[in-house]
Order: sequence, then C-alpha cells, then structure tokens
Amino acid sequence: MKVNRIRSAFTLVELLVVIAIIGILVGLLLPAVQQAREAARRMSCQNNLKQLGLALHNYESASKSLPCGAIFGSNAASMFWNNRGSIHARLLPFLEQNAVYNAINFSTTVDAQTMPAPSGTGTVAISTAKIPGFFCPSDTNNTMVNTNKWPANYWPNHGPTNSMTDSGANGCPTWTAFNAFSRPGTSMTNPAGPFTRHPVGIFPKFAEIVDGLSNTILMGEVRAGCSAHVRDGWLSSNKYGIYTQIPINYDSCRQPADATALGMSLCNSWSTWNTEVGFKSLHTGGAQMVYGDGSVKFLSQSIDMQSYQYLGDKNDGKVVNVD
Repeated sequence: MKVNRIRSAFTLVELLVVIAIIGILVGLLLPAVQQAREAARRMSCQNNLKQLGLALHNYESASKSLPCGAIFGSNAASMFWNNRGSIHARLLPFLEQNAVYNAINFSTTVDAQTMPAPSGTGTVAISTAKIPGFFCPSDTNNTMVNTNKWPANYWPNHGPTNSMTDSGANGCPTWTAFNAFSRPGTSMTNPAGPFTRHPVGIFPKFAEIVDGLSNTILMGEVRAGCSAHVRDGWLSSNKYGIYTQIPINYDSCRQPADATALGMSLCNSWSTWNTEVGFKSLHTGGAQMVYGDGSVKFLSQSIDMQSYQYLGDKNDGKVVNVD
C-alpha cells in the first residue's frame, strides 16, 4: 500500500518571524559586545597608566628626581638648551624600550634624530617608533602624524599654572574664564602641577608634592585628534604639560575651518592653545589619570572645576577625595 508522506516546511511567515527574532537578538547582544570590548580597552589603557606610574617611580629612585616635562626653547647659558626631548623619551628605559632610548643623543637637538631602520638598512626618524605603552586602544583615531611622528595618549600634568597664553588671534573667548582657575604666583618656572616645559629642564622631586602623592595627578589621557601639541609626537620637545583649567574632554577636536563652518568659535579647534592642551579621552564620561602613588583613577568630565584644580596642584594645601 502506498503511503503519502507530508513534508513539513517553514512557511514564509514563519521564516520572516525567525529572521525578525534573530535580528532582535543581534540588536540586543551587539551593544553588550561593544561594551565588553570597550571595558577591555579601558582596562588596557588603565594598565598603561599604571606602568607609566611605575616608570616614574623607578626613574625617581634611579635619578633622585622625576623627569622634566620637556626641555624646550633655547638657553645657551645652560648645559641643556634647544630642544632636548620630552618626559616620554626619558622614561623609555623604564618601559623596556632601551634600544630606542640608546639611539637618542640628549646632548644635542633631539626632535629630528634618526636611528637604524628595523629592516637593518638605512635609518628612520626616532619619532616613528611606536611605543606600545604610550597608546590607549580606545583612541581608534590615533595614527602617525605627518608620516614621521607617533603621538602618545598620556601626558604630564602642568596643573592650574598661571601661564596659559591668550591666543586671542585664534578667536577663542574662553581664555578669561579658564585662566581664572589658575593659582596666582605660578608660572612656567614655578608650575602648580608637577611638570613643566622649560629651556633649562626642571626636574621635580616627590618631596615637592606637598599635598601628598595620592592626591596629585602625575599624568593623564590626551588625544592627538584634538591637540596640535599632542600631534607633534611623543618625542617632541614642544610639550606643554596639561592645564587642568581646561575641562576634561573639552571639545577641541576639529580643523579650524571645520569649526568655523559649523558656526563654532576656534575654541573647538585643535590649533587653539587655550583648549587643546587639556586632558581628553574617548572613554565615555571622563578620562583616566595616574596619581603620584601609582594609583589610576577615572575622573568624570563633570567634576567640580575647583576640585579638579586641587587634584592638579601639587602644593596648594587642598586635599580632595573624588572616589
């Protein structure tokens, strides 16, 4: 006897329902995956800052002082003059980058020096060396600038130093408001924060951080896409320390022409000194900092500005707990 078998199959409606369910599940899972990836990137960034904190302590143990922020300018009366490199260059031996460090001649102008090419043939600019611990993986826009300069995502803290320049010609009206947070009596030679840029090289000591190592920022996050000085590379001697008078994640991430085209002032341009040398990151809501005791903390971009200055200042007599 012949038996008729009925084949079961999805109807078009059922197939569409299954596809819709899969789409909903993907839509629900994708943000979670992205959040997990960002959490991993942020943790990697945190570890970089921890290593920099450790490097600063090891440097201090070996040299009895911290490295200078940068030796920039020209001072023929000093044994150091005319662009003798940055804090990043001096920390290289303590970040397992001896080969790059040994290629640098600190007795002459540093910025354009070369080293043997990795291929073994010819030379390349030292500034083309990509130092892994200088990069936050969350900053996906971090690329080599001008084909020969790798920037760094971590810069030294200059604090609320009264040396901000009114670049009024650049059309940024925020200078007066930001500069009001400067501590009176401070300057490039007497910075509020631990680090400064100066022709003679000012090498601070932990003993000068009177407010306590756990209460003072040493270094924090920056973005090359938002700052002309950061774009100049990790080796650059033209390294302003970061001013805490500039709010965390202040938007200075546009070409000057783009800011103008959008009806913004040039405060929103990476070429304006009043806003570009502030701490910035691509982490949502703030940026990470390493303190004098080696701890790494995330500071909210909505932090009270006066409290922020206290954390940036090494000896204002104010202690702030933002945990």
